[in-house]
Amino acid sequence: MLMPLIQNVFMENISIPAMAFVAGVNSQPPDPSEEESANIPSLSIMVQILMLGSTFIFGHILKRNKIMIINEAGAALLLGVLVGLIVRFSGKEKGFSTWIDFNERFFFYFLLPPIIFESGWSLRPRPFFKNFGAICVFAFGGTLISAFGVGILVYIFGVLHWTHEMPFLVCLTFGALISATDPVTVLAIFHELGADANLYAYVFGESVLNDAVAITMFKTVLSFMTNPTSNGGILGAFSFFIAIFVGSFSIGVLAGMLSALLFKYGGFQEKGLSILESCLVVLFPYLSYMMADALDLSGIVAILFAGITMKYYTAPNLSLQAQQITTSFFGMLAKLSETFVFIYVGVATFLEKQSWHNFGFTFVTILSILISRAWNVYTCSALVNCLRKKSQRIPFNHQHALWYSGLRGAMAFALALQSVTELPNDQGRVLLTSTLLTIFFTVLLVGGSTPYVLHLLQIECRGPDHDSQKEEDSKEESADQVGWKDQIFFPQQIFNCFMMSLLTFDKGLSNSL
Repeated sequence: MLMPLIQNVFMENISIPAMAFVAGVNSQPPDPSEEESANIPSLSIMVQILMLGSTFIFGHILKRNKIMIINEAGAALLLGVLVGLIVRFSGKEKGFSTWIDFNERFFFYFLLPPIIFESGWSLRPRPFFKNFGAICVFAFGGTLISAFGVGILVYIFGVLHWTHEMPFLVCLTFGALISATDPVTVLAIFHELGADANLYAYVFGESVLNDAVAITMFKTVLSFMTNPTSNGGILGAFSFFIAIFVGSFSIGVLAGMLSALLFKYGGFQEKGLSILESCLVVLFPYLSYMMADALDLSGIVAILFAGITMKYYTAPNLSLQAQQITTSFFGMLAKLSETFVFIYVGVATFLEKQSWHNFGFTFVTILSILISRAWNVYTCSALVNCLRKKSQRIPFNHQHALWYSGLRGAMAFALALQSVTELPNDQGRVLLTSTLLTIFFTVLLVGGSTPYVLHLLQIECRGPDHDSQKEEDSKEESADQVGWKDQIFFPQQIFNCFMMSLLTFDKGLSNSL
């Protein structure tokens, strides 16, 4: 398994016996303790393979039997907890954590890029872009409302001595990281139930852009803490946020356009080049990610918009087989990465040092998240409805479902793990423990009860065989029902003819993606 091996390239605390085992160097006869430590890498990797396989099989059984009270992500969490407990009580946690553990660098460089790119590459354009204006309001304005709401509430509770008190900027950092939603569980349930296409687009679109906004804000607040601008103040921090986002967005879109030009004018139309096409396609998103990261911008934003741009402009220039290979490849990587992260969240509960004595901070966190999520969803929905025709406004039951679908997952955990090294006085440990418990609460309780909440809200669900894309195709003539204020967010409305003729072979093919 390559993940753990690559991961340990970044680990600085690999033990000498383990290094000797990998290199095959051992000049002295090993004693029993050295032989035992030499077996730990193989055992650790074997355990991870078994956990991944068990999670996939268990998830398949749950889906086949239509058991939704526990989902695949929840199963991965619980399995990780079980393994963490066994390792902890066996007394081998120090050795196992070297190989099971991954730090934030491993996550951001290897696990996260395929997850984010696959989100952009696999989205369905019609429902996404038809609601793009509303999605932007939720993702940008809503995430800022949620981040500031959580930060201010946690700070107030601390000042009142109801929980652990921390500086305001630390609370705002926590608000930014905990505002990163991960609706993998909810979207899987929506897909299985055949939930409303517009509701699916809201949740999916918000989550796709939300991660980019949350990580950019997290990075901005951390930078503002270490290097506060004496004259800029809040305006300087906001300008820094905008600069990071616009720069990262530009790199991603540029990478996508360059890839489209390469496949249009590079002479890849011959048969038998599908593997070569797929290999080249894989390089561009990683190029955009690493370039943005090297320039101290957001690789998440860059690779997300690279995925969206490449889906819309590059995919039509690829052979059908290359499109299938690329989609399957990134889908596989994203599935493995997401499952690995949820397993490790469970394992980290007992292998990572936690701040259990501040358990009350978790209760305050969950309460603040629920309140801030309500501010986020209902305020943004009111704004969107003001700009839409009455027949196209977001109904209240959809607003309630949006409020309930704000689960936390991989991104929040990775940022919390990074905060451990970035924040002083063990403040990061408090945030990490609270984030872990919040993930458990949202994934297990909220995710498991989502089908029943949809039923209570009387949201129409048409079953797993219902194809919402066909429904969208049949309603294509009604696309103008969304108000013009939503349509102005869609760049294809302005540049469609020029960009399609410049970057693609077949406009019709692109519209069918």
